[in-house]
Amino acid sequence: MKKDEFLALKSWAVAGDVLNPDKYAYKIVQKLESKGYQVARVNPSGGEGVYTELVALASKPDVLCLVINPRSGEQYLEQAAALGISKVWLQPGADTEAIMARCRALSLDFVQACVLVEMRAREAAETNRT
Repeated sequence: MKKDEFLALKSWAVAGDVLNPDKYAYKIVQKLESKGYQVARVNPSGGEGVYTELVALASKPDVLCLVINPRSGEQYLEQAAALGISKVWLQPGADTEAIMARCRALSLDFVQACVLVEMRAREAAETNRT
């Protein structure tokens, strides 16, 4: 299953409103970090500890997670492809037909799902096994 493959990778970049605790991008960053993932925060407006472009990251992430307006998300798809980041997680709302078509055109492998829901489901399954 593609979601499992993506979640097994521990280096992510999350593009969205990563500094606002009320927004899903922030919540995704917090969840990933709490599970031991290395997470780079990305937003076109920048901010403390936030990168405006993927090329500025200290290391190449395995997965780019888009939690951002699709108009802004397309620039990050282009950057991901140029940097060899081949896996993109599209959160609900970022997964428009245009974004998915661009992923296909750039040969980017993508998943459409909510990271938080998927991680909670895995946590529940793990708890039920114990």
